[in-house]
Amino acid sequence: MKSRFKVAFAAALTSTALLVACGDDSSSSANEGGDYKREFATAIASGNTMFIGTMSIDHAEDVGEDFIEVGTRSGVIYHDGSLFITDLDVGSIARYSLDENNKIGAKQGEITLPGVWANHIYFVDNEKAYLGGMVDSLIIFNPQKMKITGSIDLSEYKDSSAFAVSPGTGVIVDGRLYVGLLQNVSDYATGDVAEVAVIDVKKDKVLGVAKDKRIAAVGSLDDSQNEAFVVVDDYIYAYSNASWGYAPGQVDGFLRIKVGETEFDKDYVWKVSEEVGIKDLTSKGVFKYFAPFAQADGNVVYSYLNVMKDLQKEWTSAEDYYDYTCKAVKVDLAKKEVKALPIEYTSAYASYGKYVEEDDKVLFAVSTEKDGNAYFRYDPKKDKAEKIASLKPIPMWLVPLK
Repeated sequence: MKSRFKVAFAAALTSTALLVACGDDSSSSANEGGDYKREFATAIASGNTMFIGTMSIDHAEDVGEDFIEVGTRSGVIYHDGSLFITDLDVGSIARYSLDENNKIGAKQGEITLPGVWANHIYFVDNEKAYLGGMVDSLIIFNPQKMKITGSIDLSEYKDSSAFAVSPGTGVIVDGRLYVGLLQNVSDYATGDVAEVAVIDVKKDKVLGVAKDKRIAAVGSLDDSQNEAFVVVDDYIYAYSNASWGYAPGQVDGFLRIKVGETEFDKDYVWKVSEEVGIKDLTSKGVFKYFAPFAQADGNVVYSYLNVMKDLQKEWTSAEDYYDYTCKAVKVDLAKKEVKALPIEYTSAYASYGKYVEEDDKVLFAVSTEKDGNAYFRYDPKKDKAEKIASLKPIPMWLVPLK
């Protein structure tokens, strides 16, 4: 989500500034609910506070009962039987155990970067990962021990107008990390130029930085699932939301980079706001942006399209995230097509939740005026969506625990 970044950027990243605590079980989150299996990690929004936990669609009525409070901004990542939760208000990344039913157990370790927004983890293996955020570097750490082991300095790639260069959305393919570099020229504006750093994960070495002025900065700081980058065959599609509209004049849309290369594909660009018009939903030339994606087969992804400008809405405070401005959509990256789905407008908070099931049906978290807070299942073969569960709080991510 785009709540205001509170960044106290450290001029130098040193081991004395990094507080590491392991074996701490100070959380009051030990789940004591039923014995059913939880399939997803999720977050819920309550006022301006977020809570994170695990859940089952079949037991949606229990969502929120034993969740961890994480302040106003957070991220959640599943890896190797553990849940990693970022609390962006305090700059912490904690690892929690999961029991046989995926209930959250003890806190197994924590890394603290006071005041720093760090929301992206890129796992090389079970003992090595990178951590990205507003730190002018990629932090290298051991996710088993939750200990920092090094860093890759990215300060040479920071623009003179930026107060931080921030690794955002990223994916690892064939031994290389492709990570968007965001030039934070303000709390919200993340640069007018698309930049992707390509890093050798064995040597921890920057092989090159792809740059392209056709689209603004690609990736996002609030994309803890790294879903703004989509790998399709030999290409990585990189999406820019043009700073969510906070930087007028920036161009939103997609570029792509071929796996193994360090330059963007000169023959592909999709300027979404400029080119996409859908009857009774959005007009060409009106700013709009996608929430993070859930990938189906081939070039198809599912998302929510925020059309607040078409609805004469603006971001003025956190309360505006409750406005019903997001429409569920099916997107074909190769054909450059967007199709609206039969689900009512939902709030920006719920727009993070979507998941493609094994039978190609799609789960959507919704918070609508008509249907309230719920989960819907969309069948692409029938082009129909049905409400399958209701819940009290606003649902957010659907992170599969597998």
